[in-house]
This record gives sequence, structure tokens and C-alpha cells, in this order.
Amino acid sequence: MEYIYPDYYDEFQCTADKCPNTCCAGWQIYIDEKSLKKYMHQKGAFGSRLKNSIDTAEGCFHRYDNRCAFLNEDNLCDICLEMGEEHLCQTCERYPRHVEEYENIREISLSLSCPEAAKIMLEKDDPTVFMHEEKTEKNEDFEDFDFFLYTKLLDIRNCILKVIQNRKLKMSERMAFALAMMHDLQRRISDGKIYEIDELLERYQANGFIERTIKKFDKYRQRKSERYTLIQEMMMTLHELEVLQDDWMGTLWNDEWILYGTMTQKEYTEKRQLFLKEHAKWEIQKEQICVYFIFTYLCGSVYDEKAYSKLKMCMIHMMLMEELLFAKRLQKSKPLITDEIVDCVHRYARETEHSDWNLEYMEKLAGTRNVFKLENMLVVLLNG
Repeated sequence: MEYIYPDYYDEFQCTADKCPNTCCAGWQIYIDEKSLKKYMHQKGAFGSRLKNSIDTAEGCFHRYDNRCAFLNEDNLCDICLEMGEEHLCQTCERYPRHVEEYENIREISLSLSCPEAAKIMLEKDDPTVFMHEEKTEKNEDFEDFDFFLYTKLLDIRNCILKVIQNRKLKMSERMAFALAMMHDLQRRISDGKIYEIDELLERYQANGFIERTIKKFDKYRQRKSERYTLIQEMMMTLHELEVLQDDWMGTLWNDEWILYGTMTQKEYTEKRQLFLKEHAKWEIQKEQICVYFIFTYLCGSVYDEKAYSKLKMCMIHMMLMEELLFAKRLQKSKPLITDEIVDCVHRYARETEHSDWNLEYMEKLAGTRNVFKLENMLVVLLNG
């Protein structure tokens, strides 16, 4: 079995009770069958507590005040304290490690929704490198797995990541080029012409091709006045998602009012340019987040062939996250520090990534909603 993971993966260590936003609150924690069976056979007083604190029909822990029933007043886990860390259910044992399964391959990332994982990612200055490790394990059979398509998706992802990590270009230009490239490649995937992908990738990576393409984007830069309306419409899609955190909607409405209800379009544009100028490191942080999203989600299109929608979803999350960061800056008297950026980023990820419904719905919107057409996304990106 081959494992692929980012080079900062082993830096993670849970901060437990020191965590500013514990993963044991704010969402439902589902229990794997093996752990559930073990919990149901636990003896004594703690065994009784386990049985009374688990919803066996749903296979999850009960919550009180939106906190797991086993999260104590010190923000520590009573199952871990009473039974030992080895008795944690699979969800708690793995988090914030996120695993994507492919035939003979496991890709592991650290979830951006975890404050400590987000901090590690956002404090990293060097481009992320992905490590490959072979482990002796029994390979699993994936019925009807299209390994040829998967290898082409790996090639596509490597090419896109190379573009995203090209620091000679602005991040907005890298993202715009990646979208345009994936739009072209998706037609080959949809038409069953996967054999044409190698030739296309070779052309995209030819000397000067990216720069020539970016110059052709000038027609989108001339539509600067449209950006203000488009980004507002994009932001409104967040209101259509399943709400996971109690304070999410109030925060979202407040941020949108600050962004679009307290300034003229001219003031908004001027202050946004200042925000980007005074947060120069955000260019690198944005790169790291983009790399995370693309690594985590793009190759999943081997199961549905919707690579373009998945890449668009990654870029949409990136644009909306940046807009919320801008709102946070407007509420302060000085530039944001790393911890404040981490807080905003991980809370956004918690709300959008930790619901399968939210992920699927946002991907569907990326492929069908008019505001997310390629030309509209290029207008927003290139005039940011």
C-alpha cells in the first residue's frame, strides 16, 4: 500500500485541553461498528455511562450544549482518561487526519478545520512537498476502479499544483490559469478522450505558455466593475448550506453587512487593496490552502469524472474565505495576526467541509450555478 501525505504531516500534535476550538464540540461524532460494539460491552459504572450516552440508532455520541457527552469541564475526553487512548473510536483517533482511499493508495491530509493543523499549514513558508511511503499491507479490491483515469488525474493534479506553487506569478493569476486549464481538460474526460491529456499537459507546461495565457486574460480585467456584484452573489451561496456551528449564520450576516452594507463600491475596492497589501504573507498562506484543497479533493473525481467542478469548488472556497478575512480586518484597528487568520480559516473549513451534504451541494453549485461560470470566476479572481 502506498501512502501519500504532505511534508508537514508529522508536525501535528493534538493540543488537547489547550485547543481554542475543541473538535469534541460543534458537530456529531459518529462511531465505527467495532468501537460501538466494544462500548456496548463495557462493564461497570463507566459502561453504564457509555450505554446512556450513545445514540445506538444513529451510531453517534449524544451531545449536551453542543458538546460530546464525554467532553469534560477541562476539555478532555473521559473515554480517553477512563479507558485509554487506544479505545477512542475511529473518528476521534483519526481526526484531524483526513484519508482518501484509492486502489492500493491512501492519501492523507491534515484537515484545515483543526486549529493546530491550520496553524502548521499557514506558518509554512516553503512550498508543500508530498511524501510517498510504501507500507506492507493487504491491498483492498476496488471494484470497477478506473486506474488509468486515476493516473491521468494524478498527472493533472501534479501539473496544477506546479502552477499553484509558481511564485513568479500572483496567486490570482495561478488560480485563474488552473481553472482555465481544467475547463479544457474536463472536455477530454467527459468525451472519453483521456488519451489526449498527456499532449495537453505537455502544451500547458511549455515555456512561456502560462505567461501568454495570462496576457489573454486582460479582457476579464477590463470588467473590474462587475466584481463587486459577483462576489456578493457568490457569498450568498453560503446561506444555502447546512449550518453546523451555532454562531455561524450570525457571524456571516454581520460580515456581509460590514463588507457590502457600510461602504460604497469605491471604498470597498480601495480598502480591499489595502488589506491585500498589508497582508503580504497571505499570498503564501493562500497558496498553502489551495494546495491542501486540490490535494484533498481533485483525484476523487476518479469516481464521478467531475474534476472541473471539484477544482472550481476548491477555488470558490478560497475566494469566499478571503472575503471573510477581509471582513475581519475591517473590524480591527490593525492588520490581522497569524492566530486571527487561523481562527477565521479553520472556522470556515469546519462549516463547509464537515458536512457531506455541504461538500456535495457546493460542488453541484460550482457546476451549475451561473455565478460560478468560468468567465465570472475569472473576473472575480483577476480583479481581486
